[in-house]
Amino acid sequence: MSCIVYQVNKKTGIKYAYESISYWDKEKQQPRSKRKYIGRVDPETGEIIRKKERMASAEPQADGSSELADLYEEIQNREDTINELREELNMANARYDALVEKVRKVRLMIAEDLSDV
Repeated sequence: MSCIVYQVNKKTGIKYAYESISYWDKEKQQPRSKRKYIGRVDPETGEIIRKKERMASAEPQADGSSELADLYEEIQNREDTINELREELNMANARYDALVEKVRKVRLMIAEDLSDV
């Protein structure tokens, strides 16, 4: 199954369109999805501007500022992804710490029960 997914860059406010393709992962026995970049979404018309069209419409400049803008955009996208992954890691670490604390309490309770016998 395939659909279009929209994602907004929080820092720049630019909306991007991706094609999301769902598939069944036999090893993990659960559905997964892959995303393929389509292009930017025009804020005025809501149309998807494919990267090739955007690159063709941009006038080539001798100083290479168009390439620099694209590189900056790519860096911003990767930084956003890194920040999202860091947040997920922090949440996972918090859950891990909570579980370790529960295990410690259970071990103390078991040790107390064994010392009473």
